[in-house]
Amino acid sequence: MEQLTSSWYALHIKVALLEKKEQEYEDFFCWVMEKKHGSDFQRVKAAGKEGDAKSDGFLFTEKCVFQSYAPSSGFQKAKLLAKIEGDFEGAKARWGKRMKQWTFVHNEPEGLPPYAQFKILELDEGNSEIAIQPSIQPSHLKNKALSLHENDLAEMFGPALSHQDVTQLTHEPVKYLLRAIQKRAHKVENIQPVSVNKLQYNQLSSDIEILLTAGRRKEKLVEDLLMNWPDPEYGNELSAAFIAKYHELVSQEMSPDEIFMELKTFAGGDSRVTSEQVSALAVLSYFFERCDIFENAPEGWSP
Repeated sequence: MEQLTSSWYALHIKVALLEKKEQEYEDFFCWVMEKKHGSDFQRVKAAGKEGDAKSDGFLFTEKCVFQSYAPSSGFQKAKLLAKIEGDFEGAKARWGKRMKQWTFVHNEPEGLPPYAQFKILELDEGNSEIAIQPSIQPSHLKNKALSLHENDLAEMFGPALSHQDVTQLTHEPVKYLLRAIQKRAHKVENIQPVSVNKLQYNQLSSDIEILLTAGRRKEKLVEDLLMNWPDPEYGNELSAAFIAKYHELVSQEMSPDEIFMELKTFAGGDSRVTSEQVSALAVLSYFFERCDIFENAPEGWSP
């Protein structure tokens, strides 16, 4: 998988893991495991009074039971400890000797707090017959998802961009996109390289840098169209629309990468047509330096 394609999917996976909670997170975990392990991994469906036997999935070869916990309101100490111990002891009782391993899956990007790690170690030390594996956090699940075949990722997130898609972009898809934005919704300067300081100051990931760099290759198309647009003020109006959308997203306390992806969608990048995705990326890259979407690094600032 080429770097641009990998970065495209890495961002979609990252945002999905940030946004999905409760059952949606569990479903995404199970989808990744099914694609990764095929029929060796089986979801466990709750069945009436019997429930799900304190398991969300089972890996046959390793005899491993997985339990997912992805609360929408974050971890609370008492609930988290009760969840870990209750699910393990419940699975141990229900699965018996069929369970050789047990793994806790969660949605906290920074990992489990120490008290939860200690609880898992305590259970591991007290159950020599069961290998309790390190917990699976979002970064681990992201790596698993990125290791899937490109066709599997396209099934979930749509086709990704490639360098060939960027190279083949012409004026027409960009013109179509600009007209579409005009229906929804603001001076143009010389093109400059992606500002590393601006990327780092806003804590944007290296995957964003790769996408913006690809978009820069087609900025001239955007510039040509805006400079010759029938309405000479449209470039300024478009800039103002992006600024307003950016501040709206900031007020929602989204992460920098989430904000970028929402701006890409705002620019028309939620389509599954690659020419429209590249067009949106070119427009967003064009305005990254030219208006206040994301903050400029203060004078004298260094990483």
